[in-house]
Formats: sequence, C-alpha cells, structure tokens
Amino acid sequence: MEGTLNRRSFVKGAALGAAGLVAGGALAACSPQADAPKSESDAAQATATNSAEQQWSFEIAPEPIADADIKETVESDVVVVGGGMSGMVTAASCAENGLKVTLISASTAPVSRGGSNNGVYSTVMEQMGIPRMDPTWFYRMQYAANGGNFRPGLWYKFYNNSEEAINWIIDIASKANIKTTIESGPAYKEGDPMYTPTAAHAFYVDDEELHGAIGNGEGYIAAEMGRYITEDLGVDVRWNVKGEQLVRGGVANGTSGRVDAIIASNADGAYTKYVGTKAVVMATGDFSHDRNMMEKYCPQAVELCDFTTDINYDQGIWMGGLMPGDGHKMELWVGGAWQKEPNNIMLGRPNLPGDQPYTSHTGLMVDKNGQRFMNEDVLGGLACATIMHLPEKTAYCIWGQNRAEAGGPWGAINYAHGEYFTTEEVIERWDTDADGFGIVKADTREEVISKLGLPAETIDTVNRYNEMCASGVDTDFYKTADKLIPIGEGDGPFYGASFTPGFLTSLGGLRTDVNLRVLDENDEPIEGLFNAGCMIGNFYSATYTFAMEGMNYGATCITLPYVLGKDLAAGKLG
Repeated sequence: MEGTLNRRSFVKGAALGAAGLVAGGALAACSPQADAPKSESDAAQATATNSAEQQWSFEIAPEPIADADIKETVESDVVVVGGGMSGMVTAASCAENGLKVTLISASTAPVSRGGSNNGVYSTVMEQMGIPRMDPTWFYRMQYAANGGNFRPGLWYKFYNNSEEAINWIIDIASKANIKTTIESGPAYKEGDPMYTPTAAHAFYVDDEELHGAIGNGEGYIAAEMGRYITEDLGVDVRWNVKGEQLVRGGVANGTSGRVDAIIASNADGAYTKYVGTKAVVMATGDFSHDRNMMEKYCPQAVELCDFTTDINYDQGIWMGGLMPGDGHKMELWVGGAWQKEPNNIMLGRPNLPGDQPYTSHTGLMVDKNGQRFMNEDVLGGLACATIMHLPEKTAYCIWGQNRAEAGGPWGAINYAHGEYFTTEEVIERWDTDADGFGIVKADTREEVISKLGLPAETIDTVNRYNEMCASGVDTDFYKTADKLIPIGEGDGPFYGASFTPGFLTSLGGLRTDVNLRVLDENDEPIEGLFNAGCMIGNFYSATYTFAMEGMNYGATCITLPYVLGKDLAAGKLG
C-alpha cells in the first residue's frame, strides 16, 4: 500500500525534521473524504482564540444536496464509509453474519498504515510462549495515566473480545499465506508504570522481514481483506467514491430522526445515495489535515502539521497530517456532539539510542540550553509530550560508546519479539547512523556538544550527571541506578543526536458509546449512525503513550468493528 516508501524513508523525508522511527502500526487505516478550500475568513478563524461560543466553519453544514441531483440509489443492510482496516473489518464481520453490505471509499484501493495490531492473547502468542496479560492492575494504571478522561467500557470490551478477533484476522491472513508474529517491545517489568504488555501482532510474508521490516506488513492483510470482502463475501465495494453528506430523517444534513443513508460522489461528480437500512458506519480516518479542526481540538500539535500538501486518500504512513476529517464534519452536521475529553495525539517518539523499541533515550537528554529536564527512562510517547514543552520542541541526547555494553538489552522497532543486537552491532548502528537519527560522533564530549550546537556550558550538565552516575543516585530526577551510565572522559568516542517529535495522527472525535453509536449533545445515540477506527471518540485522552502498542489497530480497527458487525447482524443495536 505504501509504494516504495518504508518507515525509515517516511521519517527521513516527511517528519518535519524529526529523527527516529514511527509507530505507524498504531494508526487507523481509514479513507476519509476531501476538505473544502480555505477562505480568508477560515484562516482568521484558525488563529482566533477558542471559546465555547465560537463557531468554526467546519461546524456549519453546507446546503443539502437536492434529491433531484441524485442519479442513483443503492440499498443495503449496512453502508460502510472508508476502505481502511476498520472499514473492511466492519464490512467483513457484517457480511460473514449474513448482512448485505456496501462499502464506499474515497481511496482507490485498500489503505493501510504501519503494521502493529494489539491483541491481548492469540494462537501466535501461545506458540511463542508469551503469557496472557493481567488487565486488573494494568488497566487501572492506564486509567490513571489517562486521567479518567475516556470511556472504560470500550477498553474492557476490547479486552474481552480481542482474542477472538485477532485470531480471526490471523486465520484470514494464514489462508492467504500471510504469516503473523509478535513485535519486539520494551522490557519494563510488570508493576512499572512504563510496562508494555507484549501484544503487537505484525504480518509478513518473507522471513527476512522478521529482521527490521515487519512493521510495514499491514499492506499484506489490507490487500487480502479487500479481496476477501469482495470476492469471498460479495460485499459491494466501490472505490474512488467520496462521502459528502449524511441523510437523517430523510433529509441531507437533517438533525432529527434516524441516519439511514449517505450521499456520495464518484470520480465524475455524480451523486449516489447509499441507504443502510440497519446502519451507516463511518470509518473515515483522522482530522489532522484540517487546520481549523486541529486549531480547535489539538492546538498543541498544529506547528508539527503540514496543511499545504494535497489530500491523498491512498496515503500510507505519513508524519505531518493525514486526512481532513470529513467523516467528523458530516456527523457534526447531523447533530453529533464532539467528545468531552481532550483529543489524543499520536507523536513520533525517540527510539534509538533507546534501549528498547518504543522507549525514550534513557541516558542523558538536555534542552537547547544544555540543561537536563526530565527522568529520561520513560516510554517514547511520554517523552515526546514532555519535549513538546521545550524551546524549539527539541531535545539533545549525549552518550558514550561504553553505553553499548553497559546498556541494553538492545532491541529495535520492526524486529520480531526476542530479537536483540550485540554490543558490536549496536556500535555499528551508531557509527553508520543506521536509523537516520542524524547521530554525530567525536573523540571528546566537548566536540559532540559543539557539533550539536549546544552551549559550551553543557559540559557542566554532563559532569553533574556523571557524578550522580558514580554515586548511583539521581538526586535531580530519580532515575533508577541501572540507567545511570556515565559519559566519562576516558570512555570515548562519544555520540549525540537531536530530536524533535513528529506528528502521526489525531485520534477520536464525536462522542461514541460502548456499542460504537454516535451520540448527540444530550449523550443520546443517533439511531443508525456508528463509528469505527480512529473515528471512535472517548477511547483515548491526553497522549498516545505506546504502553499498549498497536492499540489503535488492534482495538478500534479490528476488535471493536468485528464485534459491531456481529451485533448489527444479531439485531442487538436496534
């Protein structure tokens, strides 16, 4: 799905200066609709001060598409809008359970981004000897990490149905000769707030992909799902068809009654009404390519986004903004209400020279003034959130070659679970800057400091850090003793790298209940309208930590849509 681009080339070429690999597997693979051109008034709104009374242009419904302009009406039990993983899973689950399904998508083919799929347990995990996670304490810890600002019922619904859903997708893959493995992740122990349960399933075909490429494998299963729903299940799939307006109460952009259809345009601009007698499911991706929406809902990430490029519905992994939130807009126009909690943002995070995938650099990090600013031993998503508060949103890592032997074990993103580098391999990766971090190398610490553009006084911070390493106690930020590895004068050569977080995607949007129904401002379900993928509101809050790596794919794009299809077929949702 991603052409010749892989994770490394995406990050090097499109991360707005960020260095490091991305956890693209957590991205929802959906295909939203196009944005309207920005006017001068829109630009003014984008820079205005937000207030409860302010009405943004994207909240104002356009004129309804007239019945006379509709050239065709297509009726199904369920209409799914979006041809990414969440949309195709919804369509497959509905069709497998006897429903007539139409899927429309603005993309020209199935869309995928990344490769990590969280599954709390599976046949693959059992074969690899990986234990089942205990949700009791872990979910309580994550509840605290999210400040309680989410709908816990969605998490537990994911947990209780995840094993069945992930085994279902593994089986579909295996029949197409697509293999599944578990990705390498952090080695934090249970009970640690940074603990990351081993659960990220990745697809691959060639065994060589196990050594650094499995994170790109979602394209395999996305292509197979596209074939499966069309050829095996008989879903009426229509690519290059863009949703324009929802029909509620029989009226385009109506605000009362049942949502029973969506009006969409084809490549020639002709309108078709797609009627879903049981449901219309929106699986149209994020809203990070709409500046106004980002200004209102995720202002902290606006500077990391690129709003100048054209919308590409077939876009794979990309840092800087993906889709324009048209599904969100259509739901707002028919009376849907935005989630109450802050929208979650997914930031690219430091990896190497971290000890493990999804972690920060756990040695010394300083700001542009050469001052240490945090306990570095955290998950990368959390480190990114902290770095966003620094001058120029940039952190600088400094370490010595002795770290290769004293640190670790050394894992890397996109490798299979249990794969580690030797000390010699780690040093070679640093020397060759194998991961594209812009690593500098020098014989002295002072020279590294200079190459990073830091003030000469940074050496004082290094010396203080070394003193704490020698004592075994971090009296500034209380990092554990095993992470206190000195950057000593005689331990050269020395290395350094700068890091600015990159923006991956926005998550959530309209209020969504545990049955994936879209809610209005009174928290009442809008009959007939459902969310899937990263359209699902109330699932996250604050920052995507990567403590549940692949949660976006595994939960909102596979498990919850899988259950939705079964529930719709069983008539449980009205």
